[in-house]
Amino acid sequence: MKKLVAIFTCLLILFAGCSNPAPKTAPPLPKAEDTIHLTAQDNGMSISVSNEVRPMNQMIPSSKKDHEVVSILVKVANDSKADIPVSPEFVTLKTTDGSEYKYAKELTETGPLGKSAFTSRTIPPDYNGGGLLLFELKTGSQVESLTYKDATHNMTIKYPSGSKTSV
Repeated sequence: MKKLVAIFTCLLILFAGCSNPAPKTAPPLPKAEDTIHLTAQDNGMSISVSNEVRPMNQMIPSSKKDHEVVSILVKVANDSKADIPVSPEFVTLKTTDGSEYKYAKELTETGPLGKSAFTSRTIPPDYNGGGLLLFELKTGSQVESLTYKDATHNMTIKYPSGSKTSV
């Protein structure tokens, strides 16, 4: 009798593992406005930036009249087989009024966020570089795009219209 119960139990376990569970469905893709980062790729490199442009005026006042300080997190990934030099000098921010801005070097490197700032360096294959960049934009400006352009890469990330910017 014990052998029969043991065999019956083994058969139950075996058939329970073989049953077809409900088919798994892929999770829904996030809506563009819910995405935390925006990305672009070119020639063995990818760039990812924060979707939200964050105002920093309460922490860091602008040195320019009628301008506000904003921050953007920029991550550069080396997907190639060679070392790649990266630099915040290659980043340009464009606003909807057609103005283009380079990062505010002094504010970025010496401000309170200096330790997490994007600095020039060479990143090896399968590594990331980047960090925070501060920009001084005209008050009321709306960010349109961010471009990363060096000698071998040219990537532009368009910000969705109405993206979260508090400038």
